[in-house]
Amino acid sequence: MPNKRFDFNDFVNGGSGNSDFGLGHPRGLDLRVELPQTTERLVGVDLTHIIQTHDVEAAKGGSGGGGGAGGSGGGGTTYANYTAGAIGGYNITIQFNGTWTAELHQVFVDAADRLTALIIQDVPDVTVRGAKGAPKVVDDILITAELGAIDGLYGILGQAGPTSVRTGSSLPATAQMQFDIEDVNAMGVSVFSEVVLHEMAHSLGFGSIWDRLGLVSNGTFTGTNANNEYHALGGTGFIPVEQDGGSGTAGSHWDEETFGNELMTGYINDGENYFTAMSAASFRDMGYGITNNYQTWADDGYIFA
Repeated sequence: MPNKRFDFNDFVNGGSGNSDFGLGHPRGLDLRVELPQTTERLVGVDLTHIIQTHDVEAAKGGSGGGGGAGGSGGGGTTYANYTAGAIGGYNITIQFNGTWTAELHQVFVDAADRLTALIIQDVPDVTVRGAKGAPKVVDDILITAELGAIDGLYGILGQAGPTSVRTGSSLPATAQMQFDIEDVNAMGVSVFSEVVLHEMAHSLGFGSIWDRLGLVSNGTFTGTNANNEYHALGGTGFIPVEQDGGSGTAGSHWDEETFGNELMTGYINDGENYFTAMSAASFRDMGYGITNNYQTWADDGYIFA
């Protein structure tokens, strides 16, 4: 078993649990999800999960890595929305709420740029009607990002995941990513960068919409494209999906014991974590149009245990 550096063991999925949990932290981030209204082309869903910081080695005395001073935000600068991806292609728009350091802002920009280099085909725009503000057209996903005080060190790292999906394809239209600034500062930018890429992949549907698409059966992922890459790595049968770690980890990640430092297992491990061609190809199985050069896009040198 690889040495677990960041433990996603106690995710809590969906339902009223997330909303009720946020009530315990009135002076920090409001963890109550704003679910867009269900319309003919959009379904408001709560596919987010609470992320815990149990056994985070990097957060137990880390120097932070220049993340910011904490408090109600992640630094002193307010940033406009950022949209990644080519015009006419797949676009990730990040709405930066609150204040940010340039370094932590760049972590989200880099993750969005990387994922839109993988997913390149446009998906249908949708009009999102939420409880706050006027209706807005989303092309192709809008992710709200926020850093702030939740409960201090070593408790809740944050909450992330889709908040609405398209009725026809189940591809997410909106998502949220919220993190506790004290935990972020303690783990440092390097580890946080891996966490953000992992969680942004979930926000786009990795693990979070598999059941809706019928891609998991008997503890395995059955998508053809990802399994072709799994076999190219030396695997046999179907890709093992995590069965341990509770409802937020089991069923929505690659199996940790099989894949170790693959980024899309339920844990961030010591050393380099790889985003493999297997993970990249799984986005095609979910219905995204991805680059044909996804093997080059993926990290080199990965061999699973």
